[in-house]
Formats: sequence, structure tokens, C-alpha cells
Amino acid sequence: MQNNSIFSLKKRLLAVFLLVSFVFLLITVRLGYLQLIKNRWLQAKAIDQWSRELPLNAIRGSIFDRNGVALATNYSTYDVYVRPSMVKDKTKVSYELSKIFSLDYDAVFKKVSNRFVSESLIKLQVDKAVVERIKSLDLSGVVFSENNSRYYPYNNSLTQVLGFTTIDNVGQAGLEAYYNKYLTGVNGFVLEESDVKGVKIDNTLSTYVPSIPGLDLELTIDINIQKSVERALIKLVEEQKPKTASAIVMNPNTGEIVAMATLPNFDLNNVPRDDVSKLMETVKNINIVDVYEPGSTFKCVTMAMAINEGVVNLNNTFFDPGYRMVDNEKIKCWKLTGHGHQTLSEGLCNSCNSVFVDLALRLGKDRVYQMFEKFGIGSKLGVDFLGESAGIVMDYDLSKTVDVARMGFGQAVAMTPLQLISAICSIVNGGTLYQPYFVKSIIDTNGEVVNSVNPKEINKTISKETSAIMKNMMLDVIKQYSGYYAFIPGYEVGGKTGTTQKYSNGKISGEYIASFVGTFPAQNPDYVILITVDEPGGDSYYGSIVATPYAKMVFEDIIEYGNYKPVNPDEIQNDILNEKVQMLDVIGKGVYDAVNILEQNGLQVEIQGDGDMVTRQFPMPGAEVVKNGIVMIECV
Repeated sequence: MQNNSIFSLKKRLLAVFLLVSFVFLLITVRLGYLQLIKNRWLQAKAIDQWSRELPLNAIRGSIFDRNGVALATNYSTYDVYVRPSMVKDKTKVSYELSKIFSLDYDAVFKKVSNRFVSESLIKLQVDKAVVERIKSLDLSGVVFSENNSRYYPYNNSLTQVLGFTTIDNVGQAGLEAYYNKYLTGVNGFVLEESDVKGVKIDNTLSTYVPSIPGLDLELTIDINIQKSVERALIKLVEEQKPKTASAIVMNPNTGEIVAMATLPNFDLNNVPRDDVSKLMETVKNINIVDVYEPGSTFKCVTMAMAINEGVVNLNNTFFDPGYRMVDNEKIKCWKLTGHGHQTLSEGLCNSCNSVFVDLALRLGKDRVYQMFEKFGIGSKLGVDFLGESAGIVMDYDLSKTVDVARMGFGQAVAMTPLQLISAICSIVNGGTLYQPYFVKSIIDTNGEVVNSVNPKEINKTISKETSAIMKNMMLDVIKQYSGYYAFIPGYEVGGKTGTTQKYSNGKISGEYIASFVGTFPAQNPDYVILITVDEPGGDSYYGSIVATPYAKMVFEDIIEYGNYKPVNPDEIQNDILNEKVQMLDVIGKGVYDAVNILEQNGLQVEIQGDGDMVTRQFPMPGAEVVKNGIVMIECV
């Protein structure tokens, strides 16, 4: 009996021992887990409990033009916070802050009194002068965090290109959005030790982790040429009253975008955020995002392809009665009376639709679609910008012969202005289609180049021989436009105008897009410009009237800016350049009689409408016009 009791006691002691040992083992394991595995997490929690963090916002990288001129930079502002546990006079702090920032007193008082949070934000992006005023009031519990706000020195220049940032300096549109990860730096912070109430403990160490600034961008944009383009567009909008007007200037030998502008625009330092839909529509870069039927400017592409493929040569002649019949459909030339017999070069100078119908049909469907592929139409070019459109090319299997014929003169195909100017650049640079781009290099805070962008070849489009022919032909177009006067006296410019009707719901809407593409210097271009005018509201909708004069303004500025020497100095001294004639009154006359009268008076005539009687003319009777200049008559 006694032995059983002893044995039972031993078992109980053993059980207790094992239980105690197991508990100690669990405690040991738990301590080991906390000290060896969770030590960093616990340390962070402890630091968080006895410290307060004040953020140090990183400086956003600046954006410069190709010459080092700042286009987007920063200025210091401050974010104002309140730490309720440190506030001694809640009423005074609430009153002063609500008064200074025009805030609701009760809302501020609620933040100042809320002891359940360590700190509350009162106001973002406060100017330094206001901060100094608050400091002078000696308000306990009010703290400041230095911040950086975006500043655009040129206000509404490059609105659609640069874009803008949010109030937190996050890129929201344009290059600010596309390159946001490079422009955005890494935020730092200051940690201060505090007691259980969040009050800073004096004579304790603070932890300072500096912020890392964002990278800078050097663009291909030249602000001098950009301002010239914008001045020309402002004048265009004033005189032609279009829905929108846009322009691109490119370096044809690299793909660099030297200038790009769209009107209407807005001041980037005062972004109109009240109407978001209108804001996003205005900031949209239509040169890259929107597509349109290019019309006659595209004839340069068709001509280049036809010459390059050997389906036509400079000795070929054409006859234009004013139309072509294709698939039993009548395709009209813009000159309803026809251009009659003409050479290949005259076909481009006259912008004769019939000639380009012939060229498209000679190329045939397969080579027309190869042309689109070669010149980057129907696919994205890869520009460093968000929202690039690929253009619209009719499905090969759905297109008919009449569609191919229309494609030859820039209808039945849609593209972006950027695609069109890139194609023209390849035509005049020897036959290389380059990828267009905005950013030349990305630079760190030490001025070291982190990434440098070199010209990138996309395709070979035509031969150098064909390119040389096209440059001469485009020069002839401008010579024909200005007759025996130089377009710009002493200098050679190549170019082509375009006018196309817009479609709505599959039908012609009655509105137009006018355009002009120009090259300078004509024989070895450094610059190509494209101006596109959507729905001009003035007296004319022809590219020669509503677009060409404004491209001329830009070229004149480029000549002065680049200190180009004249190739034909005698033209500058020729007094005949200033010869003027008086615009005659042809309203009420038949279209054929009106054309004859005006041409005999030394003027070139463009006809709007397909009627027999002149109902309107531009300029008005009696106005002085440069001899051999272009005038417009409207016929119904």
C-alpha cells in the first residue's frame, strides 16, 4: 500500500516537472522567436511608440530644353501640421490657423483637440512668407514640413507636352506622367523622440534620413523655336478662328521633336481643375493622340513611293479632265475644270487628285499597303509619350480598288500629325524613318548623364536618289505657290499644302482640316514643320491660306535664330518682290470667267464648292494682294 503511494507521488512529480519544463521550453522558444526573428519588427514598433516622424519630401527632378533652359522646376513650400499633445492653447491655435488659411474654425478645432492622433494636416503647399508669419505667432504644437511645388517658368508654353502634376507632385499628364518614375525622388524623414503623450523629449538624439532628389530631363525641345511656333499659332487662331490649331517642328535627321504646340491651352501654373473633362480634353496632345485624314500633304508619300518603286518617272505626263472614274465612282479633283496636260512634277505642284489616283493604281493594292508599313502608318512609332495612336488603315481584305485610289491622295486612311511629319522627314532625309522622341538625356543631381538617347532607325523608306528628287519637287511646289517671288526672299523652302473634309457618322460633315508641311533648307533640311488647322472659321479652309503663312512666320524666325545665310542674295534686293495688285470683284460671275479674270491679273485661284457661280471671294474687292499670290473664290 505504501509503495503504491510512493509510486503515485513520483508520477505526479514527474508530470509536474514535465509540465513546468514544457512551459519553460515554450517561453524559451517564444523569447528566441521574438529576439532572433521578430527583433527588427519589435524595434520598429518601439521606435514608433517613442518617436515622431516628420517627412522630408524629395525634390522632383527638373525639366530643361536642349539648351539648358528650365521648363519645369520647383520652389519651396511647406505643409503645416498640428500635434494636439503639444498644443497649450487650443482656442488660440485654432483661431489663428483658421483665420490665416480661411478654414472653418470648428473643423480646425476638432483637429487641434483630437488627442487620439499624433498629428493632423492643416494645409498643403504653404508659401514661406505665410510660414514665417505663423512662426511669429509662437503657436505651440504647430509644425512644418518643407515641400516642393512645381513651377513652369514659361506658363502656358508646352501645355500638352510637359503636362502637370498633382498637388502631391505626382505626374498626371504629358512628360510629367510618362517620366514620373525618373522625376520622382525618394522621400526622407526626421525622427524625434517623444514621451507617452507625443511631446518631444529635450536633449535626445534625432534621426535624420535625407531625401534623394529626382532625376532631371533634358529635352529635344528648343524653347526659342517653341515660342516662335506658339506666336504663329496665336496669330493663326486670331485670324482663322479654328476649333483647334497645332504644330510640330522636327529634326528630320534624328527624329528629335524640336517644338510642339496646340491651341487652346492653359497656364500650367494655374491648372483649371474645376471641369475635369474639359481639362483632360485640353491637355490631350492631339499631335500624338488624335488621327485625321491628311489629304494632300500625304501626296508626298504616294509620290515618293511611286518614284521609288519605278512605276513612274519625271518624263511621264498625265491628263486631268477634273475627275477619274474608279469602280464606277467619280473621284473629283479639287479643280473641277481639270488641270489638263501636266508633268509628274506639275501634278504635285497642282495637287491634282487625278494624278495621285493614277499613281496609287499603278502601285497596286499590295504596294500601297507596303507603303503604309514602310512609313509607319497603322502602327505606333514608339514616341516617349502616353496615349500614342497607331492610326487607322482599312483592313486589307475589305478595301476595294476605289479605296486604294483615294488612299493615294490622303483619303480613306487616318494618321496622327506625328506620323505624317515623321513620314515626310524620311522623304527628305535620304529615306530613313526615325523614331520621334522628346528626351535627349536623363541626368542625376551631380550632373552626370544616367541615360542618353540616340536616334533610332525604324525603317528604310526610299532611296537617296528618290529623296533628292522629292526635295526638288517639294521646292517646286513652293516656287509655284509664290510664282516668280521667293517664298522667303533669298532662301529655299520645300513644302506641300493639304485640305481634307471631315467625316461624322460615316458621312462628310462639311467641316475641313487644313494643313501645311514645310522643309528648310529645301535641299538639305534641318527642320520640318507641320501645321494642322481643325475647322477653320474664317473666309477660307484651304491649307495655302489658313496654314502656310504661319509656317512661313516660323521659318523666318528659324532663319534669324540659326543665322542662316541666303542662297539667293539677289532676291532680297529685288524690288519686284513688293509688287502688289488689286483684288477685283468677281462675285456673281461664272466660275470660268472669274478664274480667267483673276489669273490674267496675276493671281492664283483656289475654288471652294462645285457650283457655277461665284458667291464669295477672299480677299474682298479692292484689297491689295501680292502679285501671283493665292486668292479664294466660293462657288455654289
